[in-house]
Amino acid sequence: MNILLINPNRFMSPPVPPLGLEYLAGALEKEGHKSKILDLCFSEDIYKDIDEAVKSFSPDMAGISVRNVDSVLYQNNEFYLDEIRDIVRYLKFTCGVKVFVGGAGLMTNPEGVLAYLDADYAFVGPAEEDIQGFFEMMLNQASDKKIHFGKYISDFSCKRLISSIDYRKYYQNGGIAGFETHKGCSSSCVYCIEANSRVAFKRPEDVLREIRGFVDAGYTHFHLCDSEFNEDLDFSLDVCEALKRSGMNIEWTVYMKPTNFNSKLFRLMKTTGVYLITLTVDSFKKCSMYWSDIEKFVFHSKSNGISLAIDFLTGFPYEDERVLTDCLELFRRVQPDRVNINTYIRLYGSLQITKIIKKDRALLPYLLGATDDTSLIKPVFYNHVDMERLKELIQGDAFFKIEGEDKGVNYSSFQKKELKR
Repeated sequence: MNILLINPNRFMSPPVPPLGLEYLAGALEKEGHKSKILDLCFSEDIYKDIDEAVKSFSPDMAGISVRNVDSVLYQNNEFYLDEIRDIVRYLKFTCGVKVFVGGAGLMTNPEGVLAYLDADYAFVGPAEEDIQGFFEMMLNQASDKKIHFGKYISDFSCKRLISSIDYRKYYQNGGIAGFETHKGCSSSCVYCIEANSRVAFKRPEDVLREIRGFVDAGYTHFHLCDSEFNEDLDFSLDVCEALKRSGMNIEWTVYMKPTNFNSKLFRLMKTTGVYLITLTVDSFKKCSMYWSDIEKFVFHSKSNGISLAIDFLTGFPYEDERVLTDCLELFRRVQPDRVNINTYIRLYGSLQITKIIKKDRALLPYLLGATDDTSLIKPVFYNHVDMERLKELIQGDAFFKIEGEDKGVNYSSFQKKELKR
């Protein structure tokens, strides 16, 4: 079959290359299908570009990536599904092409997002090793299934096709290439759609092959797309050791969590080009050991000369101001390079935090956004922290930043001048 893969993500702060579609294109090729990636990120006329792609490629089906439902931040929130739905309907009713959707955004509510977008089918989870199973579901006339769930397979190997993406444009507009070392996350964060998902690790040699393809093309600045790099300490060490042996001279930035680390990992990350870590921290029912680990993490990062930004989510139900002030004092004491504070918690139907809030009617007045949308597809947030009071507590400290007030990501702020292309 001919499969047209479409990236509808036109977010520009910064633009994000469609890594998932590149993996899917490789999987389709492996199964004997033909694919074409239509990247609409920089399109000046998306429907003209769609018409041209449909005419030249004659697709049997189109797949659309739903990376995010919205920008997740309450302040200056951007909701993406309406524009994606317009594209789905144009393909179905004007071009006569069946449409399936996939991507991380589907994990928030597979049935609800599929219905909202008016697509024909949905693929939830990794598609690299199970695309043929998805097509078999679609072709089964006796089944009314519309949603297929992908398989998490460790040591999986999938060719990534990057030739359809103009990475030069991404780099010129503040974006960078990404790669991943694993899928899934074993953490149990009550606010995260990936919590407690099965983890599947790639082979380090396959990770290096991806990076080498970009380095050979002249691109040496990367963002790791794992939920958190240090899902497993031994595996993280193996990846860094392999990267060190490769001799590739790259710069990269990672997300991490305050567990599964030691001094050797930080030394290897520094040696292999990590210049920025974003540490994910939250205040929900944390013990003293958690905060002690954060102090150790900051120490290791600073002593190895790696910049550290902390993404801090706080203001959970039943937390009082003392929790917030204690956290702020800890950050002042250990002095990371930046602390991004978010007190608006995006709710999805499947999240544990949503279930906690729904059980207590006294918490309902703290809901903001599209509160009449029971599916929680349109943005609904929980917040009980007064912004003016938060600013008073911050006391003008320069390394505190309130999330959502400015667009952008951490690597844009910490990016070295010589890395900009």
